[in-house]
Amino acid sequence: MFKRTRTRLTREFSLTIGIILVISAIFSLWMVQQMLTSTEDNQLDALRSQYEAELQKLVQSPKGQMVFGPSADRDKVNSFYEPGGLQLNQTAWLLDPNGEVIFQSSPSGKDPSGAIFPLTALLPSLLAEPDHSYRNVSADGRTFRIGGTVIPDGEIKDYRIIVAQEVTNDNQLLSQLRWAFAGFALLMLAVGGAAGFLLAGRAMGPIVQAFRRQEQFTSDASHELRTPLSILKSAFEVLDEQRDKLPDFHRNVLMKSGREIHHMSRLVENLLVLARSDNGRLELAVSRFSLRYTVLQAMEQLESIAASKHVRLAWENCQGAPSEDNAMIQADEVRIRQLILILIENAIQYNREGGSVTVSLETNAQKTAIIVSDTGIGIENEHLPRIFERFYRMDKARSRRSEGTGLGLAIAKQIVDAHRARIEVWSTPQVGTTFRVTVPNISDSFQNVALS
Repeated sequence: MFKRTRTRLTREFSLTIGIILVISAIFSLWMVQQMLTSTEDNQLDALRSQYEAELQKLVQSPKGQMVFGPSADRDKVNSFYEPGGLQLNQTAWLLDPNGEVIFQSSPSGKDPSGAIFPLTALLPSLLAEPDHSYRNVSADGRTFRIGGTVIPDGEIKDYRIIVAQEVTNDNQLLSQLRWAFAGFALLMLAVGGAAGFLLAGRAMGPIVQAFRRQEQFTSDASHELRTPLSILKSAFEVLDEQRDKLPDFHRNVLMKSGREIHHMSRLVENLLVLARSDNGRLELAVSRFSLRYTVLQAMEQLESIAASKHVRLAWENCQGAPSEDNAMIQADEVRIRQLILILIENAIQYNREGGSVTVSLETNAQKTAIIVSDTGIGIENEHLPRIFERFYRMDKARSRRSEGTGLGLAIAKQIVDAHRARIEVWSTPQVGTTFRVTVPNISDSFQNVALS
């Protein structure tokens, strides 16, 4: 139990750390990308503005006719004009209103033919309508940030300026940062998981010690109580033999004492079973026996309790063949009898006066099912998932006036789990409840089965 709790705490702590790291990594990468993109866009904006201002001056100069005149030689225009401020990773194009490239400006001393910037690969982006924004374009295994604008006024109105900047290194930097953040996050997740495991162990240390002390106290107290209870039970049996000679008042006191002794004995036995199961294992003495005979014994033992509650206890034969051999199983007979007693006694305890409890078996070659049905007050749907919890009580189904300990169904679930069996419950409020326990007829050794 504590190992599972520690593992769950570690998993939840690691998950929390992982979510924080992922969010932090994504936010950090986004911030770096925004900073790089903003820097690139500012540089391109500055280049575009400078380029536009220089072009406006150029068109008004005598050299402008050589560039923009109708007789201008487009193959030579780049030799007449070289803009200033271009960096080695930048370039700019000027396109006329018809989309024809007038010239490409490149850094000083570089070939304007497009050797640095692949003009052919970037041509679709050049011919696209400028949207006053920048976007990344991949070409020849490299990445360029490109965009442009339409000149709004002046003598070269409606001409288009396209500027571009190679950002391959920036993209590679972002890629490296992604891997670095991912590796760092995994490392921190592993460190956080290890730290969480250690911290969870340290935090649970006092809880484990307190639980062990409580467990030891429960076990010791249960053992110590068995001796006086045995003496009281023997004294009650002696007095019960002389019941007819006692006055009515004394008989009534004796009957109540016997009922409380039985209740106390059952509580002590239940506490012993829980103390053993809390150690992680419930030892089973496996043998082959008749389940039908065990059920009939349990019903006979509880007949007097049913009569005192005015509840009819009924038996239905096995479906299929009624032979006793058809209900032979391999299990711990003492624990199975305890399980049957718990189910039948609960059905009697929470029944209504004049109601009934029906016990039956269903068998086949692989498994046998014990079915206990009652006509009691039933269980509300919201309580069904929790009825196997220790000391769980329902306001309607288990009032303070009832004699239940709140441990019976918890014990039943432990016994069922130890036998690798299955317990199911169906209930309708004010109509009744049905418990069905399915036990394998023959099983591999399931002694010392770890309990949940």
